[in-house]
Amino acid sequence: RLPLPLVMNAGGCVYEIRVAETLDRMWAEWLCGMSLLPAQPGEAPGTLLRGPLADQASLYGLLTRLRDLNLTLLEVRRVE
Repeated sequence: RLPLPLVMNAGGCVYEIRVAETLDRMWAEWLCGMSLLPAQPGEAPGTLLRGPLADQASLYGLLTRLRDLNLTLLEVRRVE
């Protein structure tokens, strides 16, 4: 059974998280509704997850989900 999606509040920040693996867009809802963008031509293979997260707890929850999928985390950054 999959956990419920994390909920975003008005005070959230936008994050970009890059993983080495290519993810199908079907994972977007389970990964907190993040946009899943495949690598562009000329970039190393992988996926960029981009979207708002409510707070640090939501960020850590998403990172835990990525770990549970055994994905290789390459980068995490907050977008101003």
